[in-house]
Amino acid sequence: MFSISNIFTGRYKLIKIFSKFHLFILNKFNNKYLNNLLGMPVLILFTIGRKTKKIRSAPLVYFDIDNSYVIVASNGGNPNDPNWFKNLISKKTVKIKIADEILECKYELLKNEYRKEVWDKIIKIYPKYVEYQNLSKRIIPLVRLYKI
Repeated sequence: MFSISNIFTGRYKLIKIFSKFHLFILNKFNNKYLNNLLGMPVLILFTIGRKTKKIRSAPLVYFDIDNSYVIVASNGGNPNDPNWFKNLISKKTVKIKIADEILECKYELLKNEYRKEVWDKIIKIYPKYVEYQNLSKRIIPLVRLYKI
């Protein structure tokens, strides 16, 4: 029997598989390969698992906006926030790796007019986020990371 949840489950599994492969390639070749996707640069976000307390890594495209790094918690249009986002908001700081540099960052969730302004910039670069927004039925969080 077909269910709309099957689409999201399949998409989510595909995202998880690709993320693991992507992270493997980034680590194996010291960020030399797959350090950008579709012309967008990629960072590695390090969070602490809110349940496991283990270090978790997620390769994410980012947007350099207003002297900060903006990441999008789209989860490929899935209805739930990605695990990295849930882990991120449980702490005050996170670490990221860009190229071969590891940075400790604070973050803020973008809201209101500034969020709209940044969202408009992001969808000009990657319009597929509009589709993800429509699929997810939630307001996709935008996270601004800045060096401490």
